[in-house]
Amino acid sequence: MLLGCTIAMNLPLTNWVMQASLTPLGLAIAVAKDRAIESFLQTGDRFVLNVLEEGNYQHLIRHFLKRFPPGADRFEGIKTVPASNGSPIIADSLAYIECEVSSRLECSDHWIVYSDVQAGRVAKLDVLTAVHHRKVGNHY
Repeated sequence: MLLGCTIAMNLPLTNWVMQASLTPLGLAIAVAKDRAIESFLQTGDRFVLNVLEEGNYQHLIRHFLKRFPPGADRFEGIKTVPASNGSPIIADSLAYIECEVSSRLECSDHWIVYSDVQAGRVAKLDVLTAVHHRKVGNHY
């Protein structure tokens, strides 16, 4: 399953996100070790988690799943606005969450990245969050 979320950094798609704490509010994100974004999610790094809307995410997933040459602007052609931490917020996002990485846990072929939530906003209420189900769960 691919959650309808993007991480506004180098490779902006994530496979798994969950709330990990209430006080302070924190999120855990699973990132495959072979993903380019893994090197950017180090302790102290800041990012935006963009939450995508059901029925309005396929074009974004297609865009971010394509191969980009090294150094390419992965947000070129995507309307964004800057967050207070400097990361891009996708204008079509249902919501966004500004985060700062506070720790990492190595797990087999993924890293679990724990981040403190710094700020966020929900743009629309009563709208479903996008969830992309893979045809098979044993292959990514």
